[in-house]
Amino acid sequence: MRVERLRSEAPVPSRGASGPRDGIPAGFSPSDGALPGDENVLMEMATAPVRRMARIVYSSNAAFVLELDACDPVDSSRPLRCVYKPTRGERPLWDFPHRTLHFREVATYLVAAALGLRLVPPTTLREGPLGPGSVQLFVDVIDRELTDAEDEAIDPLLRDMAAVDVLVNNADRKQAHLLVTPDASLRGIDHGLTFLPYPRQRTVLIDLGGSPLPDSIAARVAALAAPEPLAALRARLGRLLGAAEVDAFAARVRELAADPVYPVLDAWDGRPFEWW
Repeated sequence: MRVERLRSEAPVPSRGASGPRDGIPAGFSPSDGALPGDENVLMEMATAPVRRMARIVYSSNAAFVLELDACDPVDSSRPLRCVYKPTRGERPLWDFPHRTLHFREVATYLVAAALGLRLVPPTTLREGPLGPGSVQLFVDVIDRELTDAEDEAIDPLLRDMAAVDVLVNNADRKQAHLLVTPDASLRGIDHGLTFLPYPRQRTVLIDLGGSPLPDSIAARVAALAAPEPLAALRARLGRLLGAAEVDAFAARVRELAADPVYPVLDAWDGRPFEWW
């Protein structure tokens, strides 16, 4: 009964001012806005036939690993695998429009790509075995302890990820959503709870609040805030998000560019309870 009540009360997105419905939006292309080098894998994830599918049982929403009839972009001897989150498997939430989380996953990749950051695995939309949804390149994680040098090298990547979280208004940055790859690079996953038009950032990186952005990421944000790049990104996001969400995102970009400091978050609201 509670689920049905939440479903009925949740705002229903529609094409135009409120955002797209849950199919593949008109004008959407998997490679539009991609980081250089990601175009092929995005097209493969969006179109390659599915050979196998397995359920990720510990996911709060329905999520699956797809094995596609294509080659892994790093190791051609392995099949291409991706995490598939079908629209129909999204639990209704009181604060996010229903059946929009997969769009937010893709939108976060586009923001990271616009910043020139390889922090979010390639993510796009496709028609899958259970209908439309998002697909994200599967990330293998490191199976050993980091060396001191590797651990030190992760720190600036965390700061870059925190800046992305500020821009997309990430309400769900858990430690488990930060993965370290076998080559000791950082990847952020699970970006369905993003882009609300009002402040809602909740993050394990809360301790960065009040500190300045490193010069490198501050320069990237400033470059994105320029009229032409921001307009191009707004057009891409407009296919995935509601108009108010896109406007709020653009305002956050301009605000962070003008004052490159991580926002100070309330200790109660900024950190989800399970991290205490």
